[in-house]
Amino acid sequence: MKAEKLFFIYVARNDEWVRLQAEDWGYVSTMTRFFKWWVKRYYDFEIAVEADILPVIPGKLFDRMSLALFLRDHESRGKDVYHFYLTPFKPFFTDCKTEGYTTDHFGLAFWNRPKEGSEAKRNAMFAEENCPRISHVLSHEILRMQGRKKKEYFENVHDLWRQHKERGKPFLYFDSQFKRTTSDGCKYATIDASGL
Repeated sequence: MKAEKLFFIYVARNDEWVRLQAEDWGYVSTMTRFFKWWVKRYYDFEIAVEADILPVIPGKLFDRMSLALFLRDHESRGKDVYHFYLTPFKPFFTDCKTEGYTTDHFGLAFWNRPKEGSEAKRNAMFAEENCPRISHVLSHEILRMQGRKKKEYFENVHDLWRQHKERGKPFLYFDSQFKRTTSDGCKYATIDASGL
């Protein structure tokens, strides 16, 4: 039931991956270390974490960037690893209001980035938009791997997300040392998983 490791895969179009690696990879690699810490801190769940970048070459109809392509990639890499794809597209099919998708040992979340702007502007968007989404999708699977019932790993996470997005419950904000801070200048933001 527990995955051997959590493997974040930053997805980029083949013609953009070198530029995106230069612009985003520093943040992505530190973010993966943050989520290793966050999962241990808020779920008391130890898991090895790795990350890599996946350039995708545009291909035929069935090789276009899609949920189906990454589900096939996940299967070919081995289902014993929890693959978490950070993609430049929103999944067409999802039962999650987070622009993400999850199933056994598989997660996918839309990685939003500004069209232009400074590193500080990009990092602020990553913290405010991407990290909460990732923490939501990640929570589904961590709770499932802990043996929780579907109501706990699915419905309760969605209830919490609605509290954050619709009822003004604040996200948790962290600095680069993983210490709690305010939303101003935070490095990472997550759902408040303390009640899950």
